[in-house]
Order: sequence, then structure tokens, then C-alpha cells
Amino acid sequence: MRVKLKSFLMRIIFTIFLCAVFSANIFGQEQETQPIVLIPFGYDFIRLGSQSIHNPAIGVGFLLGDMDAPFTEVEGRILALALWRPLFFSQRPHAGVPTALHNVEALVDWRIERHQLLLILNSTADRPLAGGLSTFQAGAGWGYEVIRQRHISLILGAALAVGEFDVGDATLPVLPVPLIRFAVDTQWFNASFDFLTGPNLDFTIAPEKRIRFTADMRMDHYRSIIDVICEFTLWYRLFPSEHRLGDFAGIGIGFKNDAEDFAITGNQTIENRASVFEIQRASLFAVIDLSLLRLEGGWIFNSRYTFNGQNAGSPGRGFYLSVQGIIPIGRF
Repeated sequence: MRVKLKSFLMRIIFTIFLCAVFSANIFGQEQETQPIVLIPFGYDFIRLGSQSIHNPAIGVGFLLGDMDAPFTEVEGRILALALWRPLFFSQRPHAGVPTALHNVEALVDWRIERHQLLLILNSTADRPLAGGLSTFQAGAGWGYEVIRQRHISLILGAALAVGEFDVGDATLPVLPVPLIRFAVDTQWFNASFDFLTGPNLDFTIAPEKRIRFTADMRMDHYRSIIDVICEFTLWYRLFPSEHRLGDFAGIGIGFKNDAEDFAITGNQTIENRASVFEIQRASLFAVIDLSLLRLEGGWIFNSRYTFNGQNAGSPGRGFYLSVQGIIPIGRF
């Protein structure tokens, strides 16, 4: 079992951070206390051999508080997001797998001074949530900031995860897990590491420079090196850090290895459990980032399907086009 945030949701959180910085630069710091409603949206078109995949996205969110405050000045912040991303295949990707699959994600990140409350829900299935414990993973945790310095923050705590957990020969519906959140923010390097049943690491080299490098990595499985889900980007920001528009716009090139797995309740295994279908792809890409809008396209040079942990072949090479954005309501 993994409680994870997909790359699109993580990208939305990063976009919200840029919105906060952009808003502060243009309108002043007093704007940070105003609540803001967020409407994330997106559409990906993926072509793999003869297979076409349509992946729209729509969601809603809420933000109250300063996303850009130094660690020692964080007093209170609430970020809530919910996102639905269906995948529509032009043809069945595998026997027993339908042409429509769904991804439902939700996050509540509530900070009160040194206290951290985190709620996460992720459901990837042919019947999200309604298909039972095998179709979703959820976590609820509380942590306390044991290290609180201007450039370093460490939060430690505990959480309960709900889902279908294989522990030895038993399957448990609830499992206690650690909650770890570590962050570093300096002039030349910033990074954050989160652990809630699985590691998530992202960092930026030279975050205040126009040329910078960003990385986002996580692991949902531990089978081989290809299970490292990652995205590495070399950026050129169009405005210097002292400009009033700040990080408003940039262009970049990069590499990513992405994967999504889905519980197929309509195809049961011999153990009477939902089957698991996974699609993995590696690509080189170029991106235009306008903070509130992101345009991306790339060449997929490697892809594969797996079904119940077994290699189910490759749909072939191809390309993808992506439009992702967020509409803020309330602050602007």
C-alpha cells in the first residue's frame, strides 16, 4: 500500500506557491491573509503506438495563509485540494481492463504554529472508492515541528493509513505509519522530504537564479530502479528574482519517468482480490511555465504495461502534449 500524491497534484501545490509569491510581489504582503479558491484544470493527450489516451483533469481547492513565509514565521495555514483525473483509452490496454479508468486525489494540509495535520486520499481504479478498500489509500496524521529554524524545519509525528495492507500473511485494513516532513530553504538550495508510507523528495539547485535545476522523486514500489518515479528539469526563468514579476515565467527541458497503477475490480484474482494494472512511461520533454498555466510536450521513448505484477508488453513509443493550469478566485 502506498499513500502518494501524483505528479499533477504536486505540480498544483508548486503552482500555488508561485501564485503566493507573485501575489505578494504585485499586491503586497497583506494580500497573503485573504482566502483564495483554486480551480485546477488540465488535459493530457498521450499517443503510444496505435493507442491514444485522453487524460482531462478538474478540481477545486482552498488556501488560507502564507505559502512563502520563513519557517520561523509560520503561524497558520490551510491548504485543501481535491482532483479528479480520468483516463480514456482508445482501445483496451489489456484483457480485462476497461477503456475508462479514474484517479481521485484529495489533500488537506493544515498548519497551526508547530502543529501539522495532514489528510490524504488517493483512489486509482475502474470504480474509485466504491470498489472497496483495494481501490483507495488514505492517511490521517499529526506531527510536531521539533526543529524550527529560519532555514530548516523538521516535523515528526504519526499517522493511521486505511487501505489494503499486506503484512506477512495477513491483510490489514488499518496500519500505523510514521509521519516525517523535513525542509531546507537557502539561497543556493532548497529541498523537502516527506514520508507517509513512502518517500517523496523534491529539491531545487540555485532557486533564486534564472538558470536552475529542479528534481521531484518518489517510490511507490520497491521492485527495481524503474520504480523510481522522477522528474528532472533544467530551467531558465524569464525574469530575475529582483523583478516585480519574480518567478512568473520560465522555459525548461527535462526527463521524467512516470507510472500509474489502477485497481481493476471487474477482474478478480484467484485470491478474490482486485487485479492491478499499471502503465509506465519514460520521456524527454520541453515545458513553458507561466505560473498559472503550464504547456508541456515530450517524446516517450519507453513504455510498458504490467498486470498483477507481470510484464504485459509495451504499447510502443510515442509522444504527449499537456496543458495544466489553475484559476485563483479571491486574491487577484
